[in-house]
Amino acid sequence: MANVPLNVLVLAVGSPLGQSIVKALQTSRLQPCIYVADIDDLAAGFYLPGVHPVILPLVKDSAYFECLTAYIEKHDIRAIFPVIGFEHEFFTEHAEHFRSAGVEILTSAPSVYQLCNDKYKSMMHLRSMGLDAPDTTLCRDDEEVEQFLERNVFPVFVKPRSAASSVDIFKVRNRDQLFGILRAFPRDYFVAQAFLDDMRDFTAGVYISRDRSFYGTLLIERELKFGLSYRGTVFEDDALSDYCLKVAEAISSYYSINVQFKIIEGRPYAYEINPRLSSTTSVRAYFGFNEPDMILHELQGKLGGYIMTKRYGRFTRYWQEHYLEGL
Repeated sequence: MANVPLNVLVLAVGSPLGQSIVKALQTSRLQPCIYVADIDDLAAGFYLPGVHPVILPLVKDSAYFECLTAYIEKHDIRAIFPVIGFEHEFFTEHAEHFRSAGVEILTSAPSVYQLCNDKYKSMMHLRSMGLDAPDTTLCRDDEEVEQFLERNVFPVFVKPRSAASSVDIFKVRNRDQLFGILRAFPRDYFVAQAFLDDMRDFTAGVYISRDRSFYGTLLIERELKFGLSYRGTVFEDDALSDYCLKVAEAISSYYSINVQFKIIEGRPYAYEINPRLSSTTSVRAYFGFNEPDMILHELQGKLGGYIMTKRYGRFTRYWQEHYLEGL
């Protein structure tokens, strides 16, 4: 895709992640023309400076494919950043159609996305590769759960097997609570996971190029509120960075992934891998680790001379309003 116009489309900009990607792109050295899409005209990302907004149907709407294709052709879009799960799934199915039209879909390989989206398989895969990760079990029947409880003590975590948010995550303190939750939902909905007893929580952006020649990480110790990294400290630690890179290599990822982990007895334990950019993308970009910028440089064949200028410090987040007068 060298020497083509950098018209870039970011989807779901009503979400914190979509807005975070846009903010990172606004500081890209390649200065792309940024188009943004959402289903709602009050999507906050529509009101970020310098963007070109469009309302598109829901991904599952029968008109979505035709509307998106027409918009891409009209505005010569060269690259698309999917954001929400439905979009990633849509482009997994239709990636070749868009790539044949010269549009790059900036997401993980389907195999990586499917592995990481399965909280059971991803943890078992890391453990099979010799990497520390919490004991995790399916909850399809009582026998599986009982075997897990023989290996672990309360509290334990119960979370959806496939999900990308903090919805339906429970810290369970006894058997009655555990089985009460499991029986209130379909039995294949949850996994149970060993509780990692560390008050601190960490997230890392990990970038690896397709040819594996370029890679890097940025580490954040964070506080969570509202399901997001609310504030935190950006720091450097070679051992933790090496662990996160090994996680990325174990799942054969390229572009960006997000590794969430805790530290137990001095060792990092990944408890979740998000096979995509994360809502702290803009934070990492500010501190010199701009993953959307790296992706665009890679698409343009310019990653070889890319120099990261990482910095370290703290951040906090706050709400900001945008007002539209009248009806």
